[in-house]
Amino acid sequence: MNDPETSFRTALQERVADQHPDYARISARAISAGSRIRRRRRITVTAGAAAAVGAFAAGGLGLSQLLTTTAVDQAPLGAAGAPSASASPSTAPLASGQSLDLGNGVTGQVVTNDEAKTMDITIQAASARPGTGTGFTIVLSGPAGAVEQTWSNGTVLEDYPGATIATEGARVGLVDKVPVERPAGWACEWYLIDDKASCTSEDGGVAALVIRPAEDYPDWSKSPDKAGPGSGSYITPVHGDIFISVQSGEGTTDAELETLASSLRWTD
Repeated sequence: MNDPETSFRTALQERVADQHPDYARISARAISAGSRIRRRRRITVTAGAAAAVGAFAAGGLGLSQLLTTTAVDQAPLGAAGAPSASASPSTAPLASGQSLDLGNGVTGQVVTNDEAKTMDITIQAASARPGTGTGFTIVLSGPAGAVEQTWSNGTVLEDYPGATIATEGARVGLVDKVPVERPAGWACEWYLIDDKASCTSEDGGVAALVIRPAEDYPDWSKSPDKAGPGSGSYITPVHGDIFISVQSGEGTTDAELETLASSLRWTD
C-alpha cells in the first residue's frame, strides 16, 4: 500500500516541476558534475607527471633537476610569497686554488680545465651537467683506496655539476710491452695504457685480454663467476706480477675462449 504522504509529495513535485527547480535532481547533477571535474583534474595532473617523466627519459631533464624542481614547487612560501631560502640550497661556484675536504682523508685541488692540461694527472670522470663546477677540474689526492672510491662511487660530480675529476700522476699500465704471443688464427690490438687487448678470430669471433695484478689471482681463481666454464672468462697462470683473463665477446664460444686462454705464450 502506498504511503499517503509519499504519494502527495510525488504529485506535488510533478505539478510544480515546470515552475520551480527540482532540488533533488539539481543536487544529483551537481554531484555528478563535480565528480567529472575532479576526474578531469586527476587526468590533467597524471598527464603532466607523465610528460615530466617522459622528458627525463628522453634526456631533457636530469633526475636531480626533476627532483629539485619538484622540491621548489612544493616548498612553503615566505612572507613575500616566494619559496623560503632553505627550499633550494646551492653550492658556491668553484675557484682555482681551492682545496676541498672530500672526506676519508681525500682532498681535491681545484684548477681550471686549461691549467689541468699542463699537469701530470689522469682524467677519471666528468659531469655532463652544467653547474657550479663548470670549467674546473678537481684533482684528488689521499689514500689510494679512498681516492678511487671518491671518484668512482662518490658524490663529487653531484655536488659540483660540470666539474671534471682527475687523479695525480699519469695513468701507467702494468706492463710496458705486450706480454704474450697470440695463437694462430687470432689478431690482437693492444692498449697497454689500459692493460687490455681486443682480439678477433679468423671466423669473426671476438675476445678481450685483460692484464691483471697477481694479487687478484686468488679471487679470480676461486670464483666460479670470474673464471671457468660458463663464466664467460678463463685465466692464465700467474706470470711474475701479472696474469691475464680472457673474456668472451660476440661470436666466440666457450670452447674457443678456453682454447685461446690455454694457447697464449708468455714473451719472456
